[in-house]
Amino acid sequence: MADGARQFCTFHLDDHLFGVDVLDVQEVIRYQAMTHVPLAPRVVEGLINLRGQIVTAVDLRARLELPSRPEGQLPMNVVVHTEDGPVSFLVDKIGDVLDVSEADYEPVPDTLHGVSGTGS
Repeated sequence: MADGARQFCTFHLDDHLFGVDVLDVQEVIRYQAMTHVPLAPRVVEGLINLRGQIVTAVDLRARLELPSRPEGQLPMNVVVHTEDGPVSFLVDKIGDVLDVSEADYEPVPDTLHGVSGTGS
């Protein structure tokens, strides 16, 4: 891999392609049964038991304010490392691992607002 290049684990939500730095990905797994969390924010789909470790599952469709997943379509789990421990991102479909050079990066456009533009 060239200097400044990074690898991204890609996934699909609706008709969008997203990626997470492959170094932040713990694993990618099929849908897991979840335990509902009363009074949790709408984006928290539930908790999964990952080999004895309790992991919060976040529905990225809800977080990014995309339409709900079609009924009967089960999400996949992209388990990522965070400062607070692992978190599972619920996604529609897993993509490929892509090499992205530093020259391909672009700043977030000033016209992009909301959760997509701020990272909040």
